[in-house]
Amino acid sequence: MRINTSRKSGAVNLALTGLMGALVIVGTFISIPIPVLGDRTMIGLGNVFCILSGLLLGPAYGGLAAGVGSGVFDLVGGWASSAPTTLINKFMMAFVCGAIAWSGRSEGRRLYRVIAGAVSGSLTYCVLYLFKSFVEAKLEGSADEAMAILLGTKAAATIVNAVIADVVAVPLALAIRRSLESNRMYLGLVESSAAQLEGHDLRRGVAVTLLLVQSVLQIVCVAALLPSVQSAAAESGVELMVWPFWVAVLFSAAQAVCAVFLARRSRFSAPVTALCAVISFAFSVWFLIAGVQQAVLAKYLPIGVVFLVILLAAIGFLLPTVQKRDA
Repeated sequence: MRINTSRKSGAVNLALTGLMGALVIVGTFISIPIPVLGDRTMIGLGNVFCILSGLLLGPAYGGLAAGVGSGVFDLVGGWASSAPTTLINKFMMAFVCGAIAWSGRSEGRRLYRVIAGAVSGSLTYCVLYLFKSFVEAKLEGSADEAMAILLGTKAAATIVNAVIADVVAVPLALAIRRSLESNRMYLGLVESSAAQLEGHDLRRGVAVTLLLVQSVLQIVCVAALLPSVQSAAAESGVELMVWPFWVAVLFSAAQAVCAVFLARRSRFSAPVTALCAVISFAFSVWFLIAGVQQAVLAKYLPIGVVFLVILLAAIGFLLPTVQKRDA
């Protein structure tokens, strides 16, 4: 089984690359920042999606998703000066991971190659990140003691991130791939799988994947970030409406359930799923408007934009399925 490099498959691969890049951005937002002597490091989920990109998409597309997604996060997160090196480091992380996992024509299916790829990718990033921190500290003329504290703290955080990334991404990648292939929905990445799919089957598979990803991420983001947003709003004396967030979580759960039924081609699942997606889209628009108006939500605007793009893509893939059923 070999990679399909046809124009059609390439378009699907690029779409998946954009999706994984968006997940990298959102995952990096879900993090715990650690200030270190005027610098910063963080423990979060960004590396999980970087490794997942390499395992699912291979070295080239996976590296592109991880690098661009992480670079965009730095740009919008206030660390524009480090965006170029972040792009390179995260690209190499996913590239090394994908190159090993997909070597020997295994294409990410052999467990020992998947584990070796994930560990190697994480170690590659650890080395590159610490080397970058060392060079920056040297150029700034930091004292040896301060440099040791800086590198020690960053090394500890980076190793924790690496362990989290590998422990989560490896089983997740295997589960996602097995699930998609068992339903003949590997989204055009592999030639033999794509050849088995008709146009509506492929669109349905892409829509289901996008909707499930968006649903899970929205639920996780609300649960993880809303408490800190409420605290920030209380400190600044801003009245924050909380109920729309939980309504959005409710519709996200409904959207995920409908997407599962859509994958099983249940009757009426397509229009109901489309309705849930439109409601989720409306919430994303509301969130963007609220983020512009309220400072406590402003820094989370990129998450809203990512959700909006994912939902637009999902609705675009879903509408032909609804129209076919109506016809």
